[in-house]
Amino acid sequence: MQDSLKLGRLGGVRVGANWSIFVLVALVAYALATSSLPAGAPGYSKLAYWVAGVAAALALLVGVLLHEVAHAIAARRAHMRVDGITLWFMGGFTRIEGDEQPRSELWIAFVGPLTSVVFGGAVLGTALLARSSGWPLAASTLGWLGGINILLGLFNLLPASPLDGGKVLHGALWWATGKRYLATRLTTSTGTALGALAVFGGFITMEMGDFMDGIVLALLGWFVLSSARGEQVLGRARHVLGDVHVSDIMRPAVIAPGWLTVSAFWSEWASHYPGAAFLLERWAGDGWAGVVTAQQLGAVPPGLQGSMRTQDIAVPLATPPAGSSKESLSPGEPALAIAGRPGAAIPVEDNGNIVGLVMAADVAAMVARGTPVPRRTWGSNLWPPATAATRLFP
Repeated sequence: MQDSLKLGRLGGVRVGANWSIFVLVALVAYALATSSLPAGAPGYSKLAYWVAGVAAALALLVGVLLHEVAHAIAARRAHMRVDGITLWFMGGFTRIEGDEQPRSELWIAFVGPLTSVVFGGAVLGTALLARSSGWPLAASTLGWLGGINILLGLFNLLPASPLDGGKVLHGALWWATGKRYLATRLTTSTGTALGALAVFGGFITMEMGDFMDGIVLALLGWFVLSSARGEQVLGRARHVLGDVHVSDIMRPAVIAPGWLTVSAFWSEWASHYPGAAFLLERWAGDGWAGVVTAQQLGAVPPGLQGSMRTQDIAVPLATPPAGSSKESLSPGEPALAIAGRPGAAIPVEDNGNIVGLVMAADVAAMVARGTPVPRRTWGSNLWPPATAATRLFP
């Protein structure tokens, strides 16, 4: 989720807003000014309802921000890094990095909904004071704000990923069983079920004539459903790659000419190194043309192998992740360091030499199998025997 607007820092944590948050503010303000507030406190002007509606919509963002700040504070107390907070249409998102443990995950997740409920209760108390003082519009506005914060806090405690309650359940199951992946599968399954149910309920609500509430419910269900599936994939990747290094998942790299035809390349290079990944040079050393493997070469139709150049079927090298200029990995890095690098092949360097290539297709196949990758010794035993025609490095 990208920030469209920088809002500053709160307690040293960067706070930003995605453009979609302004859609939420507009929808909430409109619903309050034209429906909820006139029904709860009749007799005021349209301007008064709009002022109260906009104020309540903005105050809702304050509640969301307090919820996210609570997550950030708890994460910092657990010695984890907080990269920032983003407010968006579905609420807020706190980017937390670090070595998470079961108990810290449980508490970090729980403190957000707890903050929302406490904040909502305090606002409801203020609403009662406003009503007893004879300010019905203020009481109605504060009553809605307090109630929605309590509702959001309780909703977030539903035991389904990616909601906070799913993370609470995940931390508790992980803590009790010691099996992180088992906890992930259980909580993402409940998230998938909840999301699908919400989408179905949204369509039923629209069929019954309540189009706006149906749209909101369907969008919420879609968000929960897609996020649960994303966490399921991430959990599976962590299970498969979490305990190994880049050297365990890379192919040995061989630098070769990319201008050869597929048939010539196969006989002169690929047949000698069937398990390698070939980093292709452009003509006259003008950079890299991409990467090919024996599997890619074998997929070229026989009728084209004598005319098609190898670089024409090469997959691109990955680009550095956002905010980084590092184009390669090192053999000793965690295998999960490949995350966030768009591209089909990532070079691996050791002492200034390209020694391996991590192929996106290989990693996808590993994750699809679901079996944890075994560790192996990083060293010369990874290399196939060289021939006189092979130039491993420039």
